[in-house]
Amino acid sequence: MRIHLLKSAACAAVAALALSACDDDKNVCTLPAFAGFRIEPVTGWNAGDSVTVTAVQSSLGDLLYKAEYKWSVACDDTTFTKNYDVVYDLDKSDPYIGIRLPEGFSTTNATISFNVLYSYSATAPTSAPAGVHGDGLYGSITTVAASQLYGTGSGSYRLDLR
Repeated sequence: MRIHLLKSAACAAVAALALSACDDDKNVCTLPAFAGFRIEPVTGWNAGDSVTVTAVQSSLGDLLYKAEYKWSVACDDTTFTKNYDVVYDLDKSDPYIGIRLPEGFSTTNATISFNVLYSYSATAPTSAPAGVHGDGLYGSITTVAASQLYGTGSGSYRLDLR
């Protein structure tokens, strides 16, 4: 009789652990994956033109609180920067930098740099998804489950405008 009770108790404990493990899986953060940079226009940057560089996500993240985006576009004679924060789970749009090229602007290349820090709002992931490179996109951006509190992402691309 005692063995039967012990077996029943053990089975109940295993079932409870299995159910709680499933609940924990629902609260694990997911980092986004990136497909590369969309650059518009890709060539012919001239003074007065508008240029947009977008970090295109191939899959979205989940259970992420703050995303801190940092952009830099370094040209021959000037560097454009943009830093901004969003609550990622409320704004999952692709991060971007928009630039208006100043009067007298002239360059033969541009180095694009992108960095992001994601603050988790649930259990930290143990890995980050790999990005799937997209057609018409440039460079690569990787994300990393950096710690128990945050994940990071970074990428760069050197654009030859000649």
